[in-house]
Amino acid sequence: MKINILHTSLILALFLVFNIFEARTQDPTFTQFYSNPVYLNPALAGSSGCPRVAINYRNQWKSVASPFQTMAAGFDARLQKSKRRSDGFFALGLQVYNDQTGDLSIRTSQVSLSGAYHLNLGRNSTIGLGIYAGFGQRSIDGNNGRWGNQYNGLAYDPSILNGEPLPTAQFSFKDAGAGTLYRYRKNNAGSQSWVVHSATAGLGFFHVNRPFYSFLANENERLWMRYTIFGSAEISMKNTKTALVPLFFYQQQKSALECVYGASYRYYLKGSLSGKSASNNFLSFGLYNRWKDAMIGKVGFQMNQYQLNLSYDFTISDLSDLAKTQGAFELSFSYLFGK
Repeated sequence: MKINILHTSLILALFLVFNIFEARTQDPTFTQFYSNPVYLNPALAGSSGCPRVAINYRNQWKSVASPFQTMAAGFDARLQKSKRRSDGFFALGLQVYNDQTGDLSIRTSQVSLSGAYHLNLGRNSTIGLGIYAGFGQRSIDGNNGRWGNQYNGLAYDPSILNGEPLPTAQFSFKDAGAGTLYRYRKNNAGSQSWVVHSATAGLGFFHVNRPFYSFLANENERLWMRYTIFGSAEISMKNTKTALVPLFFYQQQKSALECVYGASYRYYLKGSLSGKSASNNFLSFGLYNRWKDAMIGKVGFQMNQYQLNLSYDFTISDLSDLAKTQGAFELSFSYLFGK
């Protein structure tokens, strides 16, 4: 019993140190980053061609103390339609998210407004530039923790005062960043057997203002900039109901980095991907790898304006023993107005 109590206390202590002094410099992350475009890159605002709402929910490491839970919602739309193919267009996006971590209820909430401009390069290509500005708040509740001096020798006793000097309960911060985007789309395969139906690539720069980001009032801790690069494509065979969608995502924030790569298979329920019988309704099955961390499985479908995806991260890193093989569950939903 004493060994189990000591082991639990050590885990909680490590999580406390990590969350207060390390995780403060790292952003919440989503496996289905592609399902919440404005959170991924501000230049993606307006890229769908019609108003769009997207919602993500992530629950990670449910077996370790209190799970990490992250929720995000975004909306984006074009401000006007291009009258000519050569014209560009402006777009706006709104993004909110809430992240809660561990027994100490370390909570981060933020709302951001994005603006983007997209310029048509020709019949099939566009480039975009986006910026965002946001306001966030971070809080902690030390009373929810289980501290070493609250163990009476046999078990945890919440009636014993923790005697710990708790940091500032909350602080606010301002945030800003930018992104670039390239998009290619071809609606007709022509005489080709295989065709790249669409392709997207982008760069993102977050926290360029390095906001103050610490619970300790006497420290001048700043949030590190985060850099992202992503790319995806949709490849299909002419007059078939199937498509392959490879994707790549890399981000780095100080010494923390993430690299995700893989592909999904789409089966279109009506007609084919291109031509007169083109369809927006499909089933999707994906397999991805987060480098040195997890294998990811995903299933989803799109039906007209609606899209729903479900994924699960199977932890394969050294943290698998701590997580007791329980990884991360994620659900995303999006809706396109007027499609």
